[in-house]
Formats: sequence, structure tokens, C-alpha cells
Amino acid sequence: MRNVHMILFVTMALIHTSCLSTLLGTKETRSRDYKMPLPGPGWEAIDPAESDAAYRNSVDKAILNVSSQCGGERYRALEDLSEDVLKQLPENTIKAPAKAQTIGGHPGLVTAAEGMVDGEPLNVQIAVIRTPTCIYDIILAGRSLDQTSRAAFDQALAGFSDGSKQ
Repeated sequence: MRNVHMILFVTMALIHTSCLSTLLGTKETRSRDYKMPLPGPGWEAIDPAESDAAYRNSVDKAILNVSSQCGGERYRALEDLSEDVLKQLPENTIKAPAKAQTIGGHPGLVTAAEGMVDGEPLNVQIAVIRTPTCIYDIILAGRSLDQTSRAAFDQALAGFSDGSKQ
């Protein structure tokens, strides 16, 4: 049941951020050009719901997913977009200051937070990446994130490529 609520959190976060295009009056599409390495052994593909792809770690049951929203230019700050995702996590607390970094040659922001789902703690790492045409969210969520989950998240960021000329 807790996995269902974790999937629901991730899905609601993605729906919330993808609805921004409706508010901003842009046409929403998903990217077909990006590449992100598969998480590796011990991860299985699961129903991505509203995201582009989702995987579950067989060790700690964490979920790693990626979503893309493309259309008109995005003018909102990466901090605001990350905050929109975190609004879906009840009682969320930022664990450390968000870290700006270049991901796939584009500006990105990585945020680590924790919150509560069904009275249980949920740890979340979120990367929001802005390219000239799309916004990408890479989200890792789990009750406890072991080294294999953290490594898969880091590998996803290190291997991310959107296919645009940089």
C-alpha cells in the first residue's frame, strides 16, 4: 500500500508540473529526443502513469522516474518548478540547500527533501532540467534510499542527454 502512495505522489507531482503548460497557454508535448541510462541490475520497469518512464528498485523499493514537458519556452525559475513538485509531498522539509548544476549541458537544480506519506517518511531527490525547448524532471522517491538507488539517480543525471545542439 505504501508503494501505491509513493507512486501516487510521483504521479501527482508530474501531473501538477505538466499542467503548468495549460496555465501558461503553451502546447504540451513530451520529448522523444532525450536519453537517460537505464538504472541497471535490480531495477524493473513499472507503469509510468503520467511520466515518460519509471523503474522500481527491488532492494529498497525506491522509484526512479523521468518526465518531460515541451512546448513554449519556460520562463519560471527552476526553484519554482522544484517547489511545485514538492508541494505534492505532505509535510516536506528540504534536507539541504538546492544545488544548481549543469546536467547534460543544461541548467539544472537538484533538491533533496523528506516528507510523510501514510505516517511513514519518504525521501525524495528531484532534478529539474531546463533545455531550450523542454523541462525534464528526474525524481527518486523511497522510504529509505540505499546506495543502489542513489547511484541510479546520479547515473541518470550524469548520462542525461536531450539531443539538442549545445
